[in-house]
Amino acid sequence: MGSLGAILKHPDDFLPLLKLKVAAKRAEKQIPPEPHWAFCYTMLHKVSRSFALVIQQLGPELRDAVCIFYLVLRALDTVG
Repeated sequence: MGSLGAILKHPDDFLPLLKLKVAAKRAEKQIPPEPHWAFCYTMLHKVSRSFALVIQQLGPELRDAVCIFYLVLRALDTVG
């Protein structure tokens, strides 16, 4: 039964999950078209999908800076 069974067991969770899905699609459309930004945001989604959604809800200038900063921190964390 999978997802349908989970929804039937927890019907109160359906609306928040739907809102999260809509927010994720909206954030996806905000990725800048330049290839380097596409790469950064693709990597961000691979590293942390939940935090990626939070970052993409920021304003454009702050969003790009936080994306790069977060990826650099994660890279340094894996090295050292």
